[in-house]
Amino acid sequence: AGAPGTGKTEFVKYLGAQQKTKIVIKTGGDLLNMWVGGTEQNIRHAFEEAEAENAILFLDEIDGLLQGRERAHQGWEVTQVNELLHRMESHNGILIGATNFTTNLDMAVIRRFTFKLEFRYLDEAGKRLFFENKFQTKLTPREMVRLAEIPDLAPGDFRTVRQGMHYLGKNVTNVERLAALERESQAKGLNRYTTKKIGF
Repeated sequence: AGAPGTGKTEFVKYLGAQQKTKIVIKTGGDLLNMWVGGTEQNIRHAFEEAEAENAILFLDEIDGLLQGRERAHQGWEVTQVNELLHRMESHNGILIGATNFTTNLDMAVIRRFTFKLEFRYLDEAGKRLFFENKFQTKLTPREMVRLAEIPDLAPGDFRTVRQGMHYLGKNVTNVERLAALERESQAKGLNRYTTKKIGF
């Protein structure tokens, strides 16, 4: 679990590479079905596929599938969670789930995961490592201080900034990169505090 861009999916890919094991990746879009019973069938097939190929089953954005049953409004919302719980209990292999929203998950599901890992934002050493590796540059002492002061940076932010700078098609300075990272950080703050509920 962790904020977007903190490396959840990359960690699963790394784990698969280290174990020389195929990864079967499924999202809500792969499993959710408009027909009653269709989602349960897709869930069953996903587990069967992973076991047949001796692969790691990775359910990305698992909160889309496993909303707490206490908030369910339809019977099928409960049955699809029940089907997934049943498959988790009998699965003969490695299952990994990733979410940005742990609080939305059904508590029975959380209990069934042996390990719970929290992916946090980078610390000062991590920010420096990603900056110098992604941009192939060295930071001056003053630039290190400025980078350290930027809050809530994730590995994905460095990738986003690198891609954006690439499309500009010019030589980019560290000052420009730091400014772009500051904008990424500020955008998270805006998204965090401007969410509004609409209803009657």
